[in-house]
Amino acid sequence: MRIRPRSVALLLGLVLLAAPAATPAAPPKPSVPACALGTSAKDLRGFFAAELARAERRFSKSPAARRVFSAAAAAYVYGFAPVSVNLTTQRFLENQFVSIAALTDPTVRTVVLPNHDTTYTVGRLQLADGPRVLDVPDARGRYYVIQLLDAYSNTISYVGRRTTGTKAGSYAVVPPGFKGTLPAGVRRIQSPTNLVWVLGRTLLRDAADLPVVGQLMGGYKVTALGPWQASERQGSLVFGSFPTLAPVVIPGGLDFYAKLGEILASDPPPGRDACALRAFARAGIEPGAKPAGAALVAAVRAGKRIVARAEARANRYGAARNNGWILPGNYVGAYGRNYLGRAVIATAALGANTRPETVYPLAVADVKRRPLSGGRRYAIRFRRGQLPPADAFWSITMYGQDRYLVPNAIDRYAIGDRTEGLRRGRDGSLTIYVQRRPPSGAERANWLPAPRGRFRLAMRLYEPRRSVLSGRWLPPPVQPR
Repeated sequence: MRIRPRSVALLLGLVLLAAPAATPAAPPKPSVPACALGTSAKDLRGFFAAELARAERRFSKSPAARRVFSAAAAAYVYGFAPVSVNLTTQRFLENQFVSIAALTDPTVRTVVLPNHDTTYTVGRLQLADGPRVLDVPDARGRYYVIQLLDAYSNTISYVGRRTTGTKAGSYAVVPPGFKGTLPAGVRRIQSPTNLVWVLGRTLLRDAADLPVVGQLMGGYKVTALGPWQASERQGSLVFGSFPTLAPVVIPGGLDFYAKLGEILASDPPPGRDACALRAFARAGIEPGAKPAGAALVAAVRAGKRIVARAEARANRYGAARNNGWILPGNYVGAYGRNYLGRAVIATAALGANTRPETVYPLAVADVKRRPLSGGRRYAIRFRRGQLPPADAFWSITMYGQDRYLVPNAIDRYAIGDRTEGLRRGRDGSLTIYVQRRPPSGAERANWLPAPRGRFRLAMRLYEPRRSVLSGRWLPPPVQPR
């Protein structure tokens, strides 16, 4: 019997329809339970599990060894933020506010990506002995914010213009399990940990404003509840310059897990982390423990690589959606179980505010996706009516590759809405010129000096408006000239 070509095609089609569809291979999974990896936002969805599974395969073929390695690597990611907070705050006086009546400069190494718009107030509260009362004076409408963070880098509360206004007030920061009563007129701030990092920022209009700001910061006080009720107040320390502090160095190897064990004991994590903590215990990582083993040393190295690659991945995700600027996700400052996102932010901007207080677009590459470098010239052009929508202030700050300010010939580290002498275009636009050598003519007034090598830019919008939070307003691209 002769079979026509059309019939052959029809038979082949029926066979193909009847055959089972090929099932795509499932992505590899690590040995550790999924709860140990926490949750993720869109920028890093599925990334942690895939990276950890690959690292595990490279480490060993032994299932038992891989389980220990995987649990320890997940614990490194989990512990990176609390270890960073602990080591950062250990450099501050306990239960004492210290304010600096000066702006940051290239010598300051207290925190990464330091603000150059405001003065700083820092403090390390230890609530094991009971509540501490925070007093603030009348700021007379000036922007200020006092951010309170727990031992795991979550922002637990704000005192300041956006949330509580600028009138004088008193706020009791109370420890976990506190059952006592507070005096009338004192507002309660509940802390989930005994350690509370206080990070205050007070807007400085210009150099002549420093005496007023210094006096205001002297009114930021913290006092134990008992003495406060006896009408005693602990004074605040105000210095005219930043003390020299060595950069925080995250411990490596087994020392990292020993430090994490201390933190887990002194400031137990929230109940939502219980499953993850049980998984970490498989590697001997528990409150107060000092675990040992080659698998843990290797896990620290793997954890570092995962965090670094996650930062690069999150950067690419954000830049693709925001004109080349990296815009951290909505989870900044309130991480929940997003352990990897928390570690990435702790690496890049430890102590960052939540989005309603501040939005931080970051640029590490131009619109052509080439790394920002002093070997090129750039322009950032805000069209008329498109300046950053911020009710408090906005700025663009220059940082080196190490995330600290870099010296320049004119001592200009940031440019923004309080920079005097900025020149507008005839169409009402504002263009910022970013380059190593000064531009010529009128452009020099809008010059943000760049270093010789690679650098990064941080835009800040304090009290961002709804158009920023919704994504309707985006920062303009960094254009090569």
